[in-house]
Amino acid sequence: MRAYNYAVMTLENFLTFFPVVELPVIFSDEVVEVFSKNNKVLSSEAIADFIDKWEKDDNDTTEYIPCVQLPPADDYYALVYWKGALMKYEYFLVTMAKNGALISRKSIASTIFDSEGVKRSVASIDEDLIIHIVAGASTDGNEYNPDNSQAFNMEIAPSGDILFFLGDE
Repeated sequence: MRAYNYAVMTLENFLTFFPVVELPVIFSDEVVEVFSKNNKVLSSEAIADFIDKWEKDDNDTTEYIPCVQLPPADDYYALVYWKGALMKYEYFLVTMAKNGALISRKSIASTIFDSEGVKRSVASIDEDLIIHIVAGASTDGNEYNPDNSQAFNMEIAPSGDILFFLGDE
């Protein structure tokens, strides 16, 4: 965890880093640059008071980019941020109670480089708060084969819990 000397960041100030977006929205390698250019940079206070509480494996080289806030819900806020670490880039969907308490946190899209090759997943969130994810890999320097892809879904429940299910239902 990083050490900072500052005043506490309020939830209202934290939310200002995440512009509300109209659905549907897509998260992939190609769109992170758009978020980086158009959104405010997360302050050290925002990272320390919120992100660091959710992230247990970050270090001083880990980078975070605020992406979007999903349209308002009655009982929770839903945010997406990008996390860049060594050989691993991920989009995380986080739901928080109106008091700022974490409800749920899930990786929804990523690019991971390892000894077996490159693993990628892309996500889209639709108007019904269904997260459609397609994941695949290229191995041993071979081209990506879409026949080896897997599709699955997540859903944001009215409680703010992020639920996982396989296949297109």
